[in-house]
Amino acid sequence: MIDINFKTYDYAIGGKMVVGRGTLTDSYRMMLEDGDREAQKQLKTSLIHQMAEFILENNLVEFTYQDNPIDMSRSIHVRAYLAPNDQVKILRLANKIV
Repeated sequence: MIDINFKTYDYAIGGKMVVGRGTLTDSYRMMLEDGDREAQKQLKTSLIHQMAEFILENNLVEFTYQDNPIDMSRSIHVRAYLAPNDQVKILRLANKIV
């Protein structure tokens, strides 16, 4: 579909911004611009999955667990720092990341 290259950018607030960049072929771009909602959904799904793999491979997510000795179960937690779209835009513009 599309190969994306990911980079991280450090922020003073203690986080990293993950940015992916790729290039669409002309025919694929035209399909998206023609309003093919299924193609748009597939592209977004692919981008999100590739970003999640990058986040996992680069240890940008924390996993912890806690054992319950009473019933021998284990609670597992996963954490990542995320911000809403408008706040990500502020960070991107502050560092001129395009």
